[in-house]
Amino acid sequence: MRFINEIFTAPVGEVWTNERVAQAYNRAIDALPAESQEEVRAFVKFQLVGERSRRSVVADPLALSDFRSHAEAYERGADAALEQLAAQIRPAAVAAGVQFDALITTTSTGNVMPGLSYRLTERLGPTVRRDSMMVDLANVGCTGSSKALNLARSLGPEFRHILIAAVELPTTLINVHTTDLDTWQGNCTFGDGAAALWVSDNVEVGSTALSLEEFQYQQFADTGLDLIRWGYGDYFGFRLRDHATFEKDVKQTVAEALLQAESGWRDEPRWAIHPAGIALLMRLSRELKMPKDSIQPSVAHYRENSNMSSVSILFVLKELAAAAEVGSAVNLLTMGAGFNVIYGRVRRVR
Repeated sequence: MRFINEIFTAPVGEVWTNERVAQAYNRAIDALPAESQEEVRAFVKFQLVGERSRRSVVADPLALSDFRSHAEAYERGADAALEQLAAQIRPAAVAAGVQFDALITTTSTGNVMPGLSYRLTERLGPTVRRDSMMVDLANVGCTGSSKALNLARSLGPEFRHILIAAVELPTTLINVHTTDLDTWQGNCTFGDGAAALWVSDNVEVGSTALSLEEFQYQQFADTGLDLIRWGYGDYFGFRLRDHATFEKDVKQTVAEALLQAESGWRDEPRWAIHPAGIALLMRLSRELKMPKDSIQPSVAHYRENSNMSSVSILFVLKELAAAAEVGSAVNLLTMGAGFNVIYGRVRRVR
């Protein structure tokens, strides 16, 4: 049995409210071809309705104009996020007298070499063993941190202390120089963040202990390969099969996967659900007849942080785990490109 002994979170960059984002985007839309401005402006207005915030490591998203500006923004932001995480992880490991036997990092929103695992190790010093296994996962979308956790759960007993870190900086992908509505949906949906998990076989170390009870992974590559994907211009960009039917397609696939795992979650009311969007969360809860308050932690996270890709689920889990009584379980649900759905369950045992 393995346990999550600590959840570290790093709010990065500056807070951008919907109002602030709209002001910046409207200036950019003014520079688009005149025949497209009305459609793009109306679409962006709809995407930014209501009170919502996100954090961004990009001081001026309108300045992201070529490959170099995007890539450098990601690298600067990733290094800053790793500094924040390391400042929390290192003293916790030193206090417990442990070294990490494996380090697994994940990101889908940028690419650096050396990878995130080496950059974090350099900041953690001797708390990472010289012979530690280091793995960098990439391009696995919003399920990245869940996949990393499932990988950690599957490792052999020689890996006693495992560190998982997710760094997602989707605002470094922002492209305001296009009329493509998929890209503008991505521009409006995401926010930046970073988080880490300390996983071990020791129930006594760290500030808590969440047992990893169950993980079920289902892939739908035959029907969902192009549901979410990269598009290409001067840089990578967010693309959907059809933005008009996206939420319907996702809801149908996720509901199908969850119904097959129903016996594991039906009697457990606490949910950490990846906040792909409020409308999708509401439709999922109705489809699966979940209690109305089961989606509230994810809704609250989305309103404050937007969709931080694979980082969001760890932020939500941290809040739920802190409030959960010993003996109670938290269900985990993530979904992402591929298309794939991961259901998991952790239980607070300390």
